[in-house]
Amino acid sequence: MTPLVKLDSPQAEASTGLECSVMEDDLSKLEHEVAVITGLDTPAFEVVGQMRELKTGCALVLANKELAGIFTEHDVLTKLSGASAVVGQTPVKELMSRKPEVLHESDSVAAALNKMSLGRYRHIPVVRRDGTYAVISIKNVLKYIAQADW
Repeated sequence: MTPLVKLDSPQAEASTGLECSVMEDDLSKLEHEVAVITGLDTPAFEVVGQMRELKTGCALVLANKELAGIFTEHDVLTKLSGASAVVGQTPVKELMSRKPEVLHESDSVAAALNKMSLGRYRHIPVVRRDGTYAVISIKNVLKYIAQADW
C-alpha cells in the first residue's frame, strides 16, 4: 500500500525514461522564455509593445525587485479589447494578475506540469538561484519532453 505522504506530490515509479526525467530534472534543464520585466506604473500599451517585440506571451511586474504580478496575453484579450476595454494608458498594475504562483529553479519539471495543469496556466514565473526571475511556458515543457528518445 502507498503511504499517504507520497500522494501529495508526484513520485517516479520508473527508474529510466521520461517519467523519471520529469520527476528528477529541475527547471534549469528547460529553455526559458525571454522575460519582459516591467514596473507597476508602466502603461499597458507599452508592456504589450515590449511583449510583441520580444515575441513572448507575458510580462513579469516587479515592485522593489519583488514579483507583484504577471500580465499575460489573456489579460490583453480580456481587458484591453471588447466593450469593457480599458484605455491602453492604464497602468499595468490595474490589469495584471496579482501574486501569481511561482516556481523555483530547483523545482521539478513534474511540479511545473502539475501547477500549469491545475491552474490552467500557460506561463509561470520561476525564481532563479540568483534571485532573478524567468518565465517558463508550456511550450518550453513540451520542447523538453520532445528533445530526446525516452
